[in-house]
Amino acid sequence: MNKTACLFAATAFFALAACSSERVSHFPSYKLKVIQGNRLDARAVAALQPGMSRDQVQLLLGTPLLRSAFRQNRWDYTYETSRNGIIDQAETRNLTVWFENDRVVKAEGNAIEYARRQLQSAAQAQ
Repeated sequence: MNKTACLFAATAFFALAACSSERVSHFPSYKLKVIQGNRLDARAVAALQPGMSRDQVQLLLGTPLLRSAFRQNRWDYTYETSRNGIIDQAETRNLTVWFENDRVVKAEGNAIEYARRQLQSAAQAQ
C-alpha cells in the first residue's frame, strides 16, 4: 500500500508540474482584453493646441487619468491594453499636457505620433 501511495503522489506531482502557467497560456482559449485608462481619439489629440484652457482640454480629451498633487501644471493621459495579464507594448499610449497660467504650453508623448499615423492612413484610405 505504501508503494501505491508513493506512485499516486509521484503521478500527481508530475501531472501538476506539466500544468505550469506558461504551458497553459499556449492552449487556445479566450483571453480577456483589459483596457485601462483614457482611449484617445486621434482627431482630438491632433486638435490639441497651445493656448487652450484646461476646460477646453478636458472637453476635448476627457478627464486625465493622473492629476499630480505636486504638479498642478501637468495632466497625464495613459491608455493600455493587456490580454491575459501580459501588456502589449503596441497598445500603450501616453500623453502629457503641460499648463502654464491655466493654458496649454506643450503636449508630449507617443499618443501624438500615433494620432498622426492614424490620420494619415485615414486620409490615404479615402
